[in-house]
Amino acid sequence: MRRLLLLLPALILGSAAPAYAAEGGGLLSVNEGLIVWTILIFLIVFAVLAKFAFPKILGAVEARERHLAELASAAERDRAEAATLLEQTRREMEETRARIQTAIAESRTEVERMKADILADARREQEEMMLRARRDVASERAAALDTVRRDAVDLAIAAAEKLVRRNLDAEDNRRLVREFLGQASGAAVPAGV
Repeated sequence: MRRLLLLLPALILGSAAPAYAAEGGGLLSVNEGLIVWTILIFLIVFAVLAKFAFPKILGAVEARERHLAELASAAERDRAEAATLLEQTRREMEETRARIQTAIAESRTEVERMKADILADARREQEEMMLRARRDVASERAAALDTVRRDAVDLAIAAAEKLVRRNLDAEDNRRLVREFLGQASGAAVPAGV
């Protein structure tokens, strides 16, 4: 940038060279006094600008360049940080996905275990109910047999009582016992009893 500012007066002087070549009057006529004063004013303005304005302009340009460089490096850092965060986020997502898959697998295993436990409990309860039912049936059967035995005893006692009252012969006793047993069982008793 400084080189450009130093080359600027040379370019201006170089652009004035065709004006020297022109002869005659008019706009392109050369006036040596005017040229000297123009160059002198130019050099004074250039010196004032070089002393006061150019440093500020160059400082502002350099500050702008530094700021742009800082922004570029900050953008590069941000890009690198974003890439790191993106990679970290991807890793976390993969870890989360793996944890979810593990949790799903564990829950499936737990569900299967619970299902097996429930089925085992149901089978156990079914077996217990069957045992209770068998015990109840056996108990009811025993009670029914006891009732039948008591009724048979009562019938036998009643038959004996009738036999004693009548005091009949053996054939009548057998016939009476057959009749009572037939009434008790509801079926005919064979004659050979």
